[in-house]
Amino acid sequence: MPPPQKGFKVINHRDVQYRWIMRNARGVNELVVEASAPVNGQVLTAELPKVVSWNMVTDAIDFANANGWKSQEAGPVFRCKYERKGFRLADPEGK
Repeated sequence: MPPPQKGFKVINHRDVQYRWIMRNARGVNELVVEASAPVNGQVLTAELPKVVSWNMVTDAIDFANANGWKSQEAGPVFRCKYERKGFRLADPEGK
């Protein structure tokens, strides 16, 4: 069964269509991105600061693709975190 569509926005980045949503989970801004085409593709989750810009969506996608995110294949959630100089991989514990 495909995931619910409500609330997700669509972005085309580097000839790939992604669905993304920004939410506040556990008091932390969180960006969730997944490719539109595959049903069970790997999900990207990025922890963001309190002040967010729209460029962070494409920056997160570029960082994840450069660091092994496979949006077309099933796998565990790919986690990263935004810091002052850009994104970095999140610790396995999610910190």
